[in-house]
Amino acid sequence: MIKTLLLVPIRDNDGRPFSPEDWKELEQKLLRNFGGFTDGGLVRGAWNGGDTVYRDTNRRFEVALDSWTKAPQFLDLAHWTRTHFRQAALYIEVAGIPEILGE
Repeated sequence: MIKTLLLVPIRDNDGRPFSPEDWKELEQKLLRNFGGFTDGGLVRGAWNGGDTVYRDTNRRFEVALDSWTKAPQFLDLAHWTRTHFRQAALYIEVAGIPEILGE
């Protein structure tokens, strides 16, 4: 099994919260593509964007892939999530290796 992590901010870059339908669609994709997920709840963080420190609250999703052959599907889902949730960047981990998906 390969543990993955996806942090999804609860608001878009303009500060608008996401709808229950947005979250439901993400959860359905996680279930359909990977069989299940763990919703680790809300986590807060900050990142340095040059002259500005950005602070946000994220939902933490963990998914266990049954093999490395599912890694491309997870990356596709992460890119979809970044686009659908209108994020300039998104934090993920695959097998403990962190990555920032950006434009």
